[in-house]
Amino acid sequence: MEDLSKKIKRLREEKGVSPEKLADDIGFAKSTVWAYESGKKQISVSHLARLADYFEVSVDNLLDREERRIDLDLQNLTSFADYNLLLDDKPLNHDEIAEAASYIKVKRRMGSFGMATS
Repeated sequence: MEDLSKKIKRLREEKGVSPEKLADDIGFAKSTVWAYESGKKQISVSHLARLADYFEVSVDNLLDREERRIDLDLQNLTSFADYNLLLDDKPLNHDEIAEAASYIKVKRRMGSFGMATS
């Protein structure tokens, strides 16, 4: 596991920016960037998010955590018990989910034959 302070310094160097430029780009004091990179100061949550955005990585990546992935099976409607699937800000009911799954299965079977042409 790479130390967070070292990771920030590495990402900054890979991007080819100085600590001063990084500080200027994201609105931190230069001393804050130096303190983060030296490990003398803990990074606040809001600064962590801004650094992740700046380096185009996730916060989980900065923290060396696995990015969480949830697989939901559209054909197993009981797996949706803890989730609300929305379309146009309205929840989908079980029939709508089943219809969407059926539609997708047909489209996959049709392959390129179902593709619209221009």
